[in-house]
Amino acid sequence: MKKLKEIGEQNKYDLIRCILRENASREFPIGITKIKECAKNMGCTIGRNAIENFMNEMLVKNYETDEECDTLLKDWKAEEREIILCKTSKDGRRTKGYWMHESISDSEWMYLLDSVLYSKILTKKEADNLVYRITLLAGRRISDIATYRHRMKNQPYFVGDVDINEKGHIESRVLKQVHMIRTAIKQGKKVKFNLCVYDYGKQKVRLIPYGKRGKVFPETPEKYREDVHRICSPFEIVYSNGRYYMLGTDKAKKTEDGKSLKYKLYRIDLMTDLSVTRAVAITKEEAGIQEIEDLFRYRIENPYMFTGKVEKVRIRVDAEQFTQIVDWFGDRFKVIGHDANMERYLDIDVEVNTNSFIYWVLQYSGCVQVLETEDFRNQVRDKLREVLKKYEEDIS
Repeated sequence: MKKLKEIGEQNKYDLIRCILRENASREFPIGITKIKECAKNMGCTIGRNAIENFMNEMLVKNYETDEECDTLLKDWKAEEREIILCKTSKDGRRTKGYWMHESISDSEWMYLLDSVLYSKILTKKEADNLVYRITLLAGRRISDIATYRHRMKNQPYFVGDVDINEKGHIESRVLKQVHMIRTAIKQGKKVKFNLCVYDYGKQKVRLIPYGKRGKVFPETPEKYREDVHRICSPFEIVYSNGRYYMLGTDKAKKTEDGKSLKYKLYRIDLMTDLSVTRAVAITKEEAGIQEIEDLFRYRIENPYMFTGKVEKVRIRVDAEQFTQIVDWFGDRFKVIGHDANMERYLDIDVEVNTNSFIYWVLQYSGCVQVLETEDFRNQVRDKLREVLKKYEEDIS
């Protein structure tokens, strides 16, 4: 009877891939003898026939010159898992060695690792577990380069971390919720959840459900505890500034006056007890919402994820801080004026949600001035007066 393969156990083809990944490169391809030697050092035995069968099944691409190799890589389809290449002698009769080029490059593996390590929505245990699994897929060379991961002593997000068993596979609670919401959007169903806020109580920070009457504390006896679950029609998920937001509405239909239904933004990392209901959700079209068709544009217009009207605003930015404009708005703005040599300032028009943009202006108030509209200038003045008043009052 054939022995069943254990979970995580490599078959011979997996082992050959691993050997090529860890020991071969374009500059230093390896031959069959070296592959057998590497397998032996790993405590395994692979015969020449098995290696040759692998190469035949993988449709190895032969090349003699670097130019031929470049052409093969250029023509390689990105949706394929990998391409195995064989460096041959000039007459094509002798094999100099094999190496493997995978669909994800080393630099891309590093980006994925860093995205996890510096995530705002993964707990320490979730991040460590996912990073470990990524390094298993990427190989030893990436694991060796990314030793700095062990210096990441904590994560900014910690909800539920103490209850996680560190053994085995750990899937992020937030990422599972993102998947559930996207499934609900595809199925046209509503979602049910608690929306929470952070609270400081009993000498620790905790996530507390929040309803119309305020916070619902866990120490409140259950018979007195208000059910603050929300039921919403989800429209989109937007990823901005390191966090996921659900765009949706808790209304059942379009308002009677025919105006566009006001949708809301919900931070998914602040949701708990999420489920997909059987209730049919209303669509964006039924709600009369059109402005979220272009998710990139929506994210640019809403730097801090507030709901509200989008309008054109004119700002003057110090020339030396122009990079900040590109960082936040890409090329979705128009330069309409500047000083003689563009050394002091640039005047820029940008379309933004002013409910959100006012906080951006405050953040960059040292190098940004609002020129138009006058109404928005007044809003900024009022907000600055509020801020100044806090520093003029005595601290009691």
